[in-house]
Amino acid sequence: MRESGETLAHLARALKETPPRREASSRLREIAKLLHRLPPSRERDGLLAVAYLRLYQALGQEEDYLRGYSYARTSRVEAVRLMAERMAQTSEGE
Repeated sequence: MRESGETLAHLARALKETPPRREASSRLREIAKLLHRLPPSRERDGLLAVAYLRLYQALGQEEDYLRGYSYARTSRVEAVRLMAERMAQTSEGE
């Protein structure tokens, strides 16, 4: 089995390469599933936040946004939290 740091880097790269589009939603869900298998950490939670927020962008399901926002807050990664808050403001303006 890979070391968790190597796995995190691999999943981060996969997430970066996966666009937030409907066609990529199954890949985004698979990435989130694999991230859930890793021990909790700031980096893992930040990546989970991005995965769920991209799923929200792709599918528009509020459940994905709420999960993404929750992970963004627990990760304490400022850029990810701000991303989630901007998404909330954007969806309110629609």
